[in-house]
Amino acid sequence: SGFGKIDVIDMDTIDVSNLNRQFLFRKADVGRPKSTVAAEFIMKRVSGVTVEAHFCPIQDKPADWYRQFQVIVMGLDSIEARRWLNAMACSLVTFEVDMETGQRKPDLTSVIPLVDGGTEGFSGHVRVMYPCVSGCFECTLNLFPPQQAVPLCTIAETPRNAAHCILYAHLIEAPKQFGDEKQDKDDPAYQQWVFQRAEERAAQFNIPGVTLMHTQGVIKNIIPAIASTNAIVAAACANEVFKVLTNCAAYVNNNLMYIGGQGVYAPTFRYERSPECIVCGAGVQVEIASSATLTQLLEQLAADPR
Repeated sequence: SGFGKIDVIDMDTIDVSNLNRQFLFRKADVGRPKSTVAAEFIMKRVSGVTVEAHFCPIQDKPADWYRQFQVIVMGLDSIEARRWLNAMACSLVTFEVDMETGQRKPDLTSVIPLVDGGTEGFSGHVRVMYPCVSGCFECTLNLFPPQQAVPLCTIAETPRNAAHCILYAHLIEAPKQFGDEKQDKDDPAYQQWVFQRAEERAAQFNIPGVTLMHTQGVIKNIIPAIASTNAIVAAACANEVFKVLTNCAAYVNNNLMYIGGQGVYAPTFRYERSPECIVCGAGVQVEIASSATLTQLLEQLAADPR
């Protein structure tokens, strides 16, 4: 395909639960950085390609590091991480002023395309974004469903399933045990501690289903992943990257949904750019009295539906 230099960045290490949903990691790799193992596997399998691994959060890299790439592929596991990388890509765009209209226009030579892929069970998506040109990730943030939350009173007083018992250990017992010391949800020792406390809680209420794997899924908010879905979406992402860089065919304009639960269905549609987007657009105007405090400003921003 001609991709000779690839950088891969990831802050996680390989867990046993990662082995069943991809093709890069083996049992002997458990505990090693995901980026390092992935880079080694690709260079061993594909001759002539150089893959540089970066074992760190995406936020650790400066703007100049991201500016070097022709395209950025987002295979992230959270909305927050996608928002951050989307904002970074938009911040790299420079603008020029149209002498006739006086409007700002993005300098296309500074635009780095983003290809975003994600999966959930038998469904997935691939999205191609040109920062400050097409609709960015922030433009469509309101389309995501609200995060489901369990009332704390249910967890504390009337647990009804295994997840409630796990959350009780994680959210209520852990602060009592460890105080202000923040626990690493990826730490096997902490996962084992939560699992044991959740088992005890479940036994009190005669609730079955508490396992170590379930505990890891609840405290890390893991969504079950299907290897075949991951492979299809990853292939679609690679296909879009190839089309974007070579112009051999039209790329997706600009979102493809893969729905594989009851067959193979992959509709495409276009996300429009929001002129009021606070990341790639002009933003929104907010009026506030000059005598207002910072707290009042924050409250007004929080109450503003825009």
